[in-house]
Amino acid sequence: MKAKSLHFSKHGTVQPIAAEIGRVHQCVCDQIPPAYPCEGEKVVFIGVDMTNKVPGPVENFCRDLNPTRAKNVAFYLINGKPEALDGLKKDLEGRGVHMVDDVLVVEVKSSFFKKGSVTDADIKKALDWAQNVVDNKLQ
Repeated sequence: MKAKSLHFSKHGTVQPIAAEIGRVHQCVCDQIPPAYPCEGEKVVFIGVDMTNKVPGPVENFCRDLNPTRAKNVAFYLINGKPEALDGLKKDLEGRGVHMVDDVLVVEVKSSFFKKGSVTDADIKKALDWAQNVVDNKLQ
């Protein structure tokens, strides 16, 4: 299956999950914006560290997607709210790119003095989610 695992984070919290999805699904793992554009991808997994708003680089990247570049997009968020993706979903689907409804949210706790990080359990949860997307959610 042709896929990509992309991520965007100011703090690096998404990268461990993106790397594992890339390893397990034998696909390129890169940050957004990627070094090479998507071409003919069955699914693009996008991990974003966000709160209430989609970061500009992610929005800009998604604006360039069309069915010849990516047929499906699946998002997972670190500390994000899935409803923040509603406008992006409408835009993607208006251009013929299916956005998977099942958005994974991983809660990462941090303190005032220490940046939070994903756990092995978070990575396993994300891998199970990604496999479920591949098995059941793609068009």
